[in-house]
Amino acid sequence: MAKKKSQPQVPDTLKNLVQNVGEPVSSADVDSYGKLRQIEDRSHQVRTIIKAWKDQQAQDRKMRERYANYLIFAMGLQALVMNVIFVLIGCDALTFEPWTARTFIVSVFAEIASMVLIVVKYLFTPSSDKVLQFLSEKKRTSGKGR
Repeated sequence: MAKKKSQPQVPDTLKNLVQNVGEPVSSADVDSYGKLRQIEDRSHQVRTIIKAWKDQQAQDRKMRERYANYLIFAMGLQALVMNVIFVLIGCDALTFEPWTARTFIVSVFAEIASMVLIVVKYLFTPSSDKVLQFLSEKKRTSGKGR
């Protein structure tokens, strides 16, 4: 006859709280569970960082798009006004000294070029590499503790 395993005795006051009594837990089981929890915690942390980064990227993209649209509209309006003034000067509807007209035209085009430089330099900055660098550093530092 096979021996029946003895079940641990549960006090009567706790029997309504205990659903089932399973196998005994060893220290290896506790260590495995601790490692599993550590992996789950690290995974949750990385997912939280990536979600925050994704939300930030979406907000940045929306803000940059709005600013870019405003700047493009301003540059287009300025170019249109510049062309109208240039045509009016050519039709003798407006009269300026030649050096004044040349200075005005060159300064407006320089301003448009500087606005394009601002758009390219500040609205399209690479920021995604920072979060990837942070995650790789986090991975290296967490790997040293093993």
